[in-house]
Amino acid sequence: MLKGEKTFIRAIEMEDSRILSAWLNDRETNYFLDIVYPLSKRYCDNFTLEGEEYNKRIFIVENQDRKPIGLVVIDKIKWEYRNCEIGIVIYDKAHRGKGYGKDVLNVILDFIFNDMNMHLVYLNVVEENIPAINLYKKFGFKVEGILKDRYYKNGRYYNVIVMSKIKGE
Repeated sequence: MLKGEKTFIRAIEMEDSRILSAWLNDRETNYFLDIVYPLSKRYCDNFTLEGEEYNKRIFIVENQDRKPIGLVVIDKIKWEYRNCEIGIVIYDKAHRGKGYGKDVLNVILDFIFNDMNMHLVYLNVVEENIPAINLYKKFGFKVEGILKDRYYKNGRYYNVIVMSKIKGE
């Protein structure tokens, strides 16, 4: 388990599948995520099991009361190149805008760079998700490029920004 000032980050367990199902089917929260269709409990069970694959790790974010509030995914882990992709979502709406995402990002970057010994972390973010972009920039993520019209939601195309951070920069 990883501990921040406001959060605990722990491995996902099968018992988390029910809450994961509710989170992944919350269309408002997932507006900027690549989730198009309603997802079944079986899908969420499989997603939970993927949390221990060689090139992927899935974690539950809990607040100080140990209540699940979000999710962290370290994906596309390339051990030989020492890089990976991350995704962070605070699903509990009552915990947004209160520094939880910042705390999670601080803890998970320390874990990735120092415990996993990664050299580079990258992510994709929809260009309209300004709060996330501003947070990533505060942590030293740099824009690598823009993928034009890569995301479609509610009759509109969005660009996706690719950002990365190198250890020590």
